[in-house]
Amino acid sequence: MHALLVVAHPEPRSLTHHVVDRLKAALHPVPTEVADLAAEGFDPRFTLADRRSYQEGAPYPPEIAAEHRRLDRATDLVLVFPVYWWSMPA
Repeated sequence: MHALLVVAHPEPRSLTHHVVDRLKAALHPVPTEVADLAAEGFDPRFTLADRRSYQEGAPYPPEIAAEHRRLDRATDLVLVFPVYWWSMPA
């Protein structure tokens, strides 16, 4: 088992981040990785370059391949975001 906790809140002192910290502690000793999309500067846009890579089967940029590997490692995926946003983040 390997849990990937994904958080996308820009305020590191938010309740959202607090929930991630508590969840990570509760999952111990399960291997857990946190993907803090705001801290990592994740850009959710599907750009023209992304579209061309997808359509033409070109190799993905290294940062995209790294994200694929991170997802492949996970057996469990947990998205943590404020419910008041009414939808999952991009």
